[in-house]
Amino acid sequence: MKILENAVDAIEIGLEDYKSEDPRRSKSAIRNIFAGMLLLFKEKLRRMSPEGSDDVLIKQSIKPKIGPNGDWSFLGSGKKTVDVQQIKDRFAGLGIQVNWMAFEQINKLRNNIEHYYTDESPSVVNEIVSKSFKIIRDFSKTYLDIEAAELLEQSSWDIFLEVEEVYEKEKEESLESFTKVDWTFSSLARAIQHVRCTECDSELVQAVHNQVYEPGQPLNLNCKKCGNEFELEDVLNYCLEEEFGVEAHIAVMDGGDCPYADCPDCNEPTYIFEDDCCLACGYTQVNKECAVCGTSLDLEEAYEGAVCYSHRRLMEENGD
Repeated sequence: MKILENAVDAIEIGLEDYKSEDPRRSKSAIRNIFAGMLLLFKEKLRRMSPEGSDDVLIKQSIKPKIGPNGDWSFLGSGKKTVDVQQIKDRFAGLGIQVNWMAFEQINKLRNNIEHYYTDESPSVVNEIVSKSFKIIRDFSKTYLDIEAAELLEQSSWDIFLEVEEVYEKEKEESLESFTKVDWTFSSLARAIQHVRCTECDSELVQAVHNQVYEPGQPLNLNCKKCGNEFELEDVLNYCLEEEFGVEAHIAVMDGGDCPYADCPDCNEPTYIFEDDCCLACGYTQVNKECAVCGTSLDLEEAYEGAVCYSHRRLMEENGD
């Protein structure tokens, strides 16, 4: 039970730091809550480790052992326990499911505050606490057979509930504001949901109602947390990367088609093939096929004319 006790202690200390009026304790709050979450994961691995294996599933180093009858088993070796990637790998093999996307968002925000701490950073802590709460609550119930309300002190549970209720309401209002905007492109309507404030990194960003997006024209956004006002163009590349980054990575690895490319007109990575348009400047590929041989033209070829590179080179050599 030592790991579980340490997990609860870390989470509750983190929540105490969170409630402090001293903004400098924000770092401590997210550090402790994150550590407590990892300890809950390790507790599950400890419980699943065979008896007499020295908690093999939570050890970084594992060594084989042959028994007197020739049978073999694995034992944990050393004092170092599994890191995040090893936890993911072992959970995958054991069929344990965690919302890793939310987890990585938490981890990214945590690293940002740890390494680039500013006075505005505490505005993101609500998001970290809220998303951590969901993972802790679901994991405890599903894999540790303990309700989070029973795992934590009542005061800690109440803090979690309060943060989640407030944060989810604000997030809902932000998303609602996006529905009042004509984004013109379906890909942008999806990508905008990844937006974050350029000042405090909060995802509680809202759009001014009744706007229509036109490439190259300003579209106003503002942060509900710190009041920062900024333009969509300031975060367009980030939103599109978040929306299409995984698909692009898979395309590179498997040799498929990338969902976006650098625009030949403005040089931004914002030409979305789904929309056949650059979302930053509005450039659209007019020439689709070579006027000579009929082969498909890529963006660069089409930008330079209506013929493919091979026939352009032949025309240049012949002086045409």
